[in-house]
Amino acid sequence: MTPLRVAVSTFGCKLNQLETESIADAFSSAGAALSSFDAMAELYVLNTCTVTGKAEQKARRSIRHASALNPGSVVIVTGCYAQMDPDGLALLSPRVIVVSGDEKTSLLELAAWLQDNWQGHGDLLDAVLEWKRGRATGSPAGAASLDRFAFHPQSFTFHSRPSLKIQDGCDNRCAYCRVCIARGPSVSLDPELALARVRQLEAAEKTEVVLTGINLSQYRWGSMRFSDLLDSLVAGTQRIRFRVSSWEPGRADEAFIAVFALNRVQPHLHLSLQSGSDSVLARMARPYTAAQIRETVKSIRSVKDDPFLAADIIAGFPGETEAEAEETFELLAELDLAYIHAFPFSARPGTRAWDMKPKVPERVAGERVARLGELARRGKAAYLCHWTGKTIPMIFEHGGEGTSANYLKLKLSGAPEGLAPGSLVQGLILGPCAESGVDGEAMYEGPAAG
Repeated sequence: MTPLRVAVSTFGCKLNQLETESIADAFSSAGAALSSFDAMAELYVLNTCTVTGKAEQKARRSIRHASALNPGSVVIVTGCYAQMDPDGLALLSPRVIVVSGDEKTSLLELAAWLQDNWQGHGDLLDAVLEWKRGRATGSPAGAASLDRFAFHPQSFTFHSRPSLKIQDGCDNRCAYCRVCIARGPSVSLDPELALARVRQLEAAEKTEVVLTGINLSQYRWGSMRFSDLLDSLVAGTQRIRFRVSSWEPGRADEAFIAVFALNRVQPHLHLSLQSGSDSVLARMARPYTAAQIRETVKSIRSVKDDPFLAADIIAGFPGETEAEAEETFELLAELDLAYIHAFPFSARPGTRAWDMKPKVPERVAGERVARLGELARRGKAAYLCHWTGKTIPMIFEHGGEGTSANYLKLKLSGAPEGLAPGSLVQGLILGPCAESGVDGEAMYEGPAAG
């Protein structure tokens, strides 16, 4: 029997990326052949995002693209957009099957179910619909597939550095965000299971694990908080390094700073700032101030040598005046971040900001994004300049690239043939690189100490 060709695509956050890795691993383990999303396949799986209208637009475009590539294919759409608008997505094509974000883990079982029950006989659409009906009627498979922490792939197709999902959902109700609606309240992974999974990765000789979640600062297990968990993961392992994917600036307390200072915790953090203006932050319902942002950055830099600090910023939030936009720009210039991800405000249905007024014209928001983008480019260039001429550890990636401990993406030359992706190496940073998609270039100087 010819293997089922499956193509997967991810929109949105690192957590979505991990969940897609798990889905791809499940299909690969069941004998399916993984294809590029631009190639011919019988089954396409899209893991969607609902953070912005643009993310949803890209998802719809990809659904139409997959349907055009193979009109006889089945397109499964899951994720946060699927959770929020299943009916609208289902109307895009009669061969689109929507699996809500709440039921995304069921896709980990679909591959084996198709192997056992379909085996290439008949229309794949009929088989997937039969599987979905079986779940809806309360089959044992359906009852077992709602564990939100079942996304734990044994192999990673798209990333050299594995991730571990330790948290999902969010208890915040920020005025602009509907991820909290799509994902629901915060839930956390059992710390004993988290440690067992990290030890499994270390035993498989993985060099680094990225701790992921929707809001890591809300990790709770009894009296245990994120700082307690990370401290126990470091203490319970020998060599593996830890990367914290993102953090809320108002929650960088002494306990977090102390654990972030640990040697095997990487000097890189993405801060979810959104604005540098107190009045805008208040309208957004963000639980911190510009002063707390300053203190967070100062504290992080006090325990790590020139860490890579990045931030998200929303430009053009309803009512944002020129003076408020300038407050954000001045704060970011003062903080001298290594990178800024700035994007225009996108009104999301079901949020308090949906009909907030006055609206900032798209043109004005775009101009503010462009100005912040230029600040981001200068910040990245200056940060790379700080590190040029230094030798630092990095993870060897697919395509001959490396990700340094402080999260610089580097074209790595001089590496020996056969060097396995995921290997920890030493690289001398040479400076900027003209190649698109990387920050700079480095020269391989040999394996790094574990």
